[in-house]
Amino acid sequence: MMAWLRLALGNLRANRRRTGVTLLSLTVGVAGLVFLWAFIDGINAQMVNNMTGYVTGDIKLHKRGFHDEQEMNIALLQQWALPQAAQAVEGVAATAPRMTGHALASLADQSRPMLLMGVDPAMERRVTRLDRSLVRGRYLESGNDIVIGARAAEALQADLGDELAMVVQAADGSIGADRFRVVGVFETGVKRIDGRVAQIPLATAQALFSFWGRVTEVAVRIDDPDQLPVVVDRLLGQLPEHQLEVLGWPELMPSMVQMMGFHNAVTYIVILVVFVVVAAGIVNTILMSVMERGREFGVMMALGTSSTRIVQLVLLETALLALVGYGLGLSLGLAIIAYFANAGMDFTAYIKAMDTMPGLSGIVYPTTSPERWGVIGMVVIVVALLAAIVPAWIASRHTPLEAMDAHRSATNRLRRVRTDVTSNNRIIVFAQMALRSVFRNPRRSLITASATAFGLAAYLFLYAFADGFFEQMIRNSTQQLSGHVQVMAKGHDVDLSPSLRIEALPRQLAGVSGQAGVEAVTPRVVLRGMVANPRTSRPVELVGIAPALEQQVTDLANYVVEGGYIQPGGKGIVIGRKLAEQLDARLGDKLVVTVQQGAGELASGAYPIRGIYRTGSDLFDSDYVFVHIDQARQLAGFSRDQASRIAIRLNDRSQSTSLAHQLNQELAGSPWGAKDWENLLPVVVQVIEMSQIDFYLILSVVFLVVAIGVMNTMVMSVMERTRELGVMLALGTHGGQLVLTILFEAFFLALLGMAGGTVLGGIIVAWLNHTGIDLSAIAGSFEAIPGITDTVYPVLILDHVWLPSVLLFVSSVLVALYPARRAARLKPVEAIRHG
Repeated sequence: MMAWLRLALGNLRANRRRTGVTLLSLTVGVAGLVFLWAFIDGINAQMVNNMTGYVTGDIKLHKRGFHDEQEMNIALLQQWALPQAAQAVEGVAATAPRMTGHALASLADQSRPMLLMGVDPAMERRVTRLDRSLVRGRYLESGNDIVIGARAAEALQADLGDELAMVVQAADGSIGADRFRVVGVFETGVKRIDGRVAQIPLATAQALFSFWGRVTEVAVRIDDPDQLPVVVDRLLGQLPEHQLEVLGWPELMPSMVQMMGFHNAVTYIVILVVFVVVAAGIVNTILMSVMERGREFGVMMALGTSSTRIVQLVLLETALLALVGYGLGLSLGLAIIAYFANAGMDFTAYIKAMDTMPGLSGIVYPTTSPERWGVIGMVVIVVALLAAIVPAWIASRHTPLEAMDAHRSATNRLRRVRTDVTSNNRIIVFAQMALRSVFRNPRRSLITASATAFGLAAYLFLYAFADGFFEQMIRNSTQQLSGHVQVMAKGHDVDLSPSLRIEALPRQLAGVSGQAGVEAVTPRVVLRGMVANPRTSRPVELVGIAPALEQQVTDLANYVVEGGYIQPGGKGIVIGRKLAEQLDARLGDKLVVTVQQGAGELASGAYPIRGIYRTGSDLFDSDYVFVHIDQARQLAGFSRDQASRIAIRLNDRSQSTSLAHQLNQELAGSPWGAKDWENLLPVVVQVIEMSQIDFYLILSVVFLVVAIGVMNTMVMSVMERTRELGVMLALGTHGGQLVLTILFEAFFLALLGMAGGTVLGGIIVAWLNHTGIDLSAIAGSFEAIPGITDTVYPVLILDHVWLPSVLLFVSSVLVALYPARRAARLKPVEAIRHG
């Protein structure tokens, strides 16, 4: 075995150029995989760290049943001294009691739903770090102090010293209200926290919610996050008398687990594609290597080496290459990760998109682990060995005479070519020579062209998958809620103030309906509010709709899974499935809706649940409640000729921007304006933009791997033809003419590869566009992403693929410059003796 190992090492050293280009392909592929996986892991780790560090803690202790029911009556009594008992458990670093509920915060005519947390300031500091994120003022002390996030302060136009009115549903079903003085403003960089979370002292919260002597939870911070399951088991085992449910952050924040699952699923898809590209490059390289080494293998077999030994030698050389390439790639990948782990990757331009990713802030720090390295290493080595089996078997099937004759066949074929063309400088002649060379050795040509073909097919699939994903997100989001364009009072999209409204509605509707390309229009009343039953409450957006007109603009009616849609003259509401689960509400149950009117007063109404819809989007199904527009007008104090917005559906979605621009010109000087869906749905747009950034990062790695693979194959192709090229030089071909000939060959091979890749990629995309890519196994991962369902249908958009396709084609030709220049410097005698 040692002798064969020395022989394999000697073969690799004997042709350093061939070994080097193969290692380069493997190194870049492995480095790309290590970095991409670390990037996704960095996003996931940041989400967990921020949400547990700022809000939840690592573990929460509730009275059994509270997490599912979210009812305040399922409470923990303070006299249990549970925080002290939990902190005595091994692995627990700190504990803090809390009283958490939903509230409607208002200041003047501005209002905003908030998650209001009553905390013990001294104990909370030891569990979370929200107090260390203050950018103005101080942390809580006592009384009616309140600290809020910077985004909430901006939305409410609140500053230090201002008094916020907080309205809540108390534990006894009554309405609780009080005023709180803003003493501090924090900024975590996480929009979901900075815009929705507020803290007040625990005793004050208990008074506000009529919750004296009780808390809803005890938050726990542990010493080692990796020991989370162990500490949960210890708490359950050592505190059985309290009838507790002990939940780690995965159970507390399922949406974050879902998003991490989505990230991992996308990572596996990308890694699979990259591995296919790397495997194709390895197969091509080894096939070319086997063809070049035909004489060597022939001599070995003539000396008595068995076919099995030839196979073993090729596989051993491949394994050595894979191991060294993996080591180099891992080192390069870790160096890149180390740099960005220190400097960070700035995504603050896409902070709105972060709202769909709980806990994610604008700076991402990649992180990795040895487990990831092991998986990548194992797969790379296995893929390399599998890729080497076919060429190794081909090498072993030749007889010694066939192997040595095959090596001389190029020279024999060349002798049949007219030699006078080498003295002719006309480009067409060299193109003809290159074309003849391509067809003289179809096997070599197909191997070389397949590198480009596999790369293009991988590109087309990735682009089609991403475009199908984005197209579905846009189509569903606009059909479920926004329409393509909306007309509203200026500023209404920012704060939803009921004082911002459209007057003379019939005239406005008629004016919009007459615009070219408009298919349908509908008025709406849109308000921020709270929806509650006797047990719990939730912040929502209340949307008053005209049912018949709404069905012409959106498809919401088609998503109703229980009960029915809003009916003219009927008093009832339609809520999302997720919200119904949160409220433990069923058809026929009455919910109390509370909103703020234009003058600042609060108005409430009780409505039976008429229908429950399900879109598959967690955000949509929990945040919106629909009611007849007349009922919404009554709540908000609107007249019949007033509305908050006019939603518009177009025949062609691509005309939304131009229509919004035209309407804004017509409405210039009025208090109203128009916005297209891209401005109405900034979260969707920025999710797409941020995903595209991730996607371009991924494609850059794939592109680099493909380009190096093509270069690898071209280098091997030229090396395999060293004897043939030496004969051409001996017959008078100049070095420049030889370079031109090889570039023409690369041009024709790239055309062949592009054609093959287009056909292969087109077939794959067409098939998947018909069947869809079933991601139902991770369907829960999509609930936090607006407009996405569990089946994605890839779609090719020419405007998106032509540029990378051209770049790949140009790269496939230009990478031939290196081997062509080396071939031009060959010495004819030495080249003819090659092999």
